Amino acid sequence: MLGVALIVFREVLEAALIIGIVFAATRGIAARTRFIGAGIGLGVLGAVLVALGVERISAAADGMGQELFNATVLFVATAMLCWHTVWMSRHGREAAHASRALGASVAAGSRPLYALVLVIGLAVLREGSEVVLFLFGLVASGSANKAGLLAGGLLGVLAGVTAGAVIGRGLLSIPLRHLFAVTGTLIALLAAGMASQGMALLVQAGYVSRFTDVIWDTTAFVSDASLLGQTLRALVGYTAAPLLVQLMAYAGTLAVLSLFVILTRGTGAPRRIAVGRVVKSLCVLGACGLLAAPRAADANFKVYSPYVELGEWELEFRADDTLDGDRSRDGAQGFLYEIGYSPTSRWHTALFVEQEREPGGSLETSELAWENIFQLTEPGEYWLDVGAYVEYAKGLFHEGDQALEWKILLEKTIGNWTFTANPVFEQEFPGREATPGVEFGYAWGTYYRLMPALEPGFEAYGEIGEVTNSEAFDDQTHRLGPVVRGRVGAGTNGKLAYNVGYLFGASDNAPDGTFKVELEYELRF
Repeated sequence: MLGVALIVFREVLEAALIIGIVFAATRGIAARTRFIGAGIGLGVLGAVLVALGVERISAAADGMGQELFNATVLFVATAMLCWHTVWMSRHGREAAHASRALGASVAAGSRPLYALVLVIGLAVLREGSEVVLFLFGLVASGSANKAGLLAGGLLGVLAGVTAGAVIGRGLLSIPLRHLFAVTGTLIALLAAGMASQGMALLVQAGYVSRFTDVIWDTTAFVSDASLLGQTLRALVGYTAAPLLVQLMAYAGTLAVLSLFVILTRGTGAPRRIAVGRVVKSLCVLGACGLLAAPRAADANFKVYSPYVELGEWELEFRADDTLDGDRSRDGAQGFLYEIGYSPTSRWHTALFVEQEREPGGSLETSELAWENIFQLTEPGEYWLDVGAYVEYAKGLFHEGDQALEWKILLEKTIGNWTFTANPVFEQEFPGREATPGVEFGYAWGTYYRLMPALEPGFEAYGEIGEVTNSEAFDDQTHRLGPVVRGRVGAGTNGKLAYNVGYLFGASDNAPDGTFKVELEYELRF
């Protein structure tokens, strides 16, 4: 009975904490009790439906139905909590003060309250369904009798509701001027924790197999099974031995949520500084994820602009990781490390080393190269800005492998839109794997400038084949997909530029997906 009570207490406490935090966050908004009550009712109804269909849920998806069900609930709840946090950060204070006038308060508070119905309902549904599935397992295994289940369940519900009410009451005692900051932070941590737990369930179900290394293990200090561990899990998503994918989901949720809150509230220099900090955090997170991955192909997914900055030093890191249902193409990685300098206002030169990992293979240093960029026109002097790129590469896999690559760099800016195109030509010299003739390819980028630190857009890359004998489309390699790029201040004379995106395969010869990241530190002395 005690074990049942503890499990039920844990689940009820998690739901009660979410309800209490949201209840406090909406203090002063008319009709919140009715909407929150409706959410509780829908959640209980959903848990009852789960109880009626528990056998089918547990058996679905090769026995992983429960994990997929819970993961879906967690991700939907995460999205709704994030939306609620962004809305309240912008309208919360206005809604609270306007609630003194009945008509205005209902109009001001109705929009977020509809979201609360779903958030509360999902919280109750998830915890209630876990209780149902847990009790079903006990009954099926014959390890508990009905009297013990009933007594333990009632005791757990009573203890969980009481603890949640105490915490919720404490939130209500916070002065209004501090309430939104406190509850907003708590809700953001709840959302991040749910995203992390959802990722763990997908790993458990076998739908996520990357970034699954354990980052640390604090079980000796606070275990997941302890009362403190369960409370921290409910409040902030604590896990004693988190996986890398969980850490990425947690930190990524907080960073993206912070970015949206800043964009909806801040203005001027404070907003630019805050956005810069969030972007730096995301860049570090993405780079750590790729470097820690057990498997990322070519590292040449970059669209070059035709501009050169006199006296600028650059340290650049690029990486990419392919994802494909075919194991022979899944997990190909590429990493590139570059140092460059612009001795004149028209010429930039750089040296880089490239590493590759074939699917299932080991990481090897594959190439040394020398690249040069020449700015041929002044920005805005003609209808189109033009530059040239020349690269000499020496392969390290086989003695004698060499290649010469040249690109035409074209760029046009119209309002906040930037269009960049790179026709690419490559000639390989005699070697074991040299391809006769000149190969043709392309790189294209379109970006919209929201601010210097944030430019969403899309990129496309393709390899056509020999200029005089192009291959059939399905034998060519074409990829395109969304990207986000930007540039933020980093130190007195430095800037950090980033470009992160996901490219979908557009031809049969291309992998299903490719994740790419570029990080570039620019410095002037």
